[in-house]
Amino acid sequence: MIGKRALSQEPVSLANVKDIITERKKQGELSYEQNLTLEYCKKFIKLSTKDTAKLIEELVQLEKLNQSHAISLADVMPSNPEEVKLVFAKEHFVLGDEELSQILEILNKYRKK
Repeated sequence: MIGKRALSQEPVSLANVKDIITERKKQGELSYEQNLTLEYCKKFIKLSTKDTAKLIEELVQLEKLNQSHAISLADVMPSNPEEVKLVFAKEHFVLGDEELSQILEILNKYRKK
């Protein structure tokens, strides 16, 4: 790892992480950390990569949500307003009841698939 550095950073969903690591596994043996990450992804992914991408795209269209928020919501898939509020606990804004219900409505639409 000497001499390597991150050229850029962007948030990705667990589904995308699983796809990336699965591709690397095809190229050769994974490191210990990569194997742990792959097992974690398999255990906690709630949606397919395609459905996750659609969900994120739909959530980003809401006023206060950015890409990072949408990815967090897609990974956690909260089922009630209190769980949604926990995702935004460190933010400097508060979601109103209307916004919470919109988020949960979108999440529930994908949860049923």
